[in-house]
Amino acid sequence: MDALPNYGLANTVTGFCTLFAGLMPLLFSTLTTPHPPRWMLVYWLILITGIFTVTLHGFGETNPILGERWMWAFLDTGSNIVVVWGIARAVLIDYYRPETQRWALPVVTLLMILGVAWHFVDKWNATHGAYVIGFGDWGGFRPGQTWLIGFSVLATVLFFVQRAQIAAAPMRILLLMTGMFLCGLLLATAKNSQIVYPFIPMHALWHVVGAFGFIALWFFNELRFPQRS
Repeated sequence: MDALPNYGLANTVTGFCTLFAGLMPLLFSTLTTPHPPRWMLVYWLILITGIFTVTLHGFGETNPILGERWMWAFLDTGSNIVVVWGIARAVLIDYYRPETQRWALPVVTLLMILGVAWHFVDKWNATHGAYVIGFGDWGGFRPGQTWLIGFSVLATVLFFVQRAQIAAAPMRILLLMTGMFLCGLLLATAKNSQIVYPFIPMHALWHVVGAFGFIALWFFNELRFPQRS
């Protein structure tokens, strides 16, 4: 196995931030007061996508071993889409009436399946060089990434539609999370190897922003759910 290039090392190390952004909420909830199962599932999904982030950049992107690059890329972005599904599902259960949940939960599940399937077909057919939304030499968004962004916007909208039900303190954290999401979206426009002179690895920085966004999500929930002695 060859040594990783600078950007590959940065992407791999910061991939552990994503992994720990799932692990730490699980530990917080285990050592103190568990959050509802729907949110514990979200934290597990974040942990899993963090593992696939590390494996993609560590030995799937520049040092393809244990399979081809497309497989690790599929697992990385595909598991991201599943994380967003988990969040959307939890928000629907938290804030929406049962009659809305009856049709909305199957819809978000279908959207998750369609997004993962489109992403898989794109990677499996080796068409992943094409951007759906391109920014020239800077980078862009491929099919799975494009679906992930749209799905994330939907999950964010689900929160804000019910903003009247969110208390002041959690609402401020939700606004912070939204700002972090928009910042991460800008960083994610860059290709994985994009480094802004002299030392700013754009994709790696996106991992860090996303990881802290997940920690903010845990804190948002910590403010909402009453503590039990």
